[in-house]
Amino acid sequence: MSTEVFPWRSRFVYGTGGDVVDWETRLPARPWVRSTSTVGGSRTAASGTPAAYVVRRDFNLRLTLRLYETELEELAALIAWGQAAESFLWCPDANEPATNFLVYLEAPLAGESWEESRLGEYQRVVEVPIVLRLVIGGPWPLDYFANPGA
Repeated sequence: MSTEVFPWRSRFVYGTGGDVVDWETRLPARPWVRSTSTVGGSRTAASGTPAAYVVRRDFNLRLTLRLYETELEELAALIAWGQAAESFLWCPDANEPATNFLVYLEAPLAGESWEESRLGEYQRVVEVPIVLRLVIGGPWPLDYFANPGA
């Protein structure tokens, strides 16, 4: 059975000049999860009055990729590119290339390790979580499940 018809197979495009890599995963990703991190701080004065400052708010997307073991080399190359603080194009659904986002890799960052975990029932399939952030900032305009009311 061809996996090209599966929805939510991610597509990644990265590189420069003649060395552009265009890679599509063969299996769909798990539903993603949004997370928000804030750069800043807060303190409470002796009087009990709170004070806070926010430098930046990052809207991240935790994407768990499902891959065949044979795709790990392509993923390793993508992670190496992202760990160099380079942006890349991510299409959440390879079947709909018009929906794409320019992103940074937020995890694993340079110096962080990553590993795959095997699916118990399908030993040839592995999962690897990565975290993405939009280059333009702001919340993700993206839903995994279609909103029936829309």
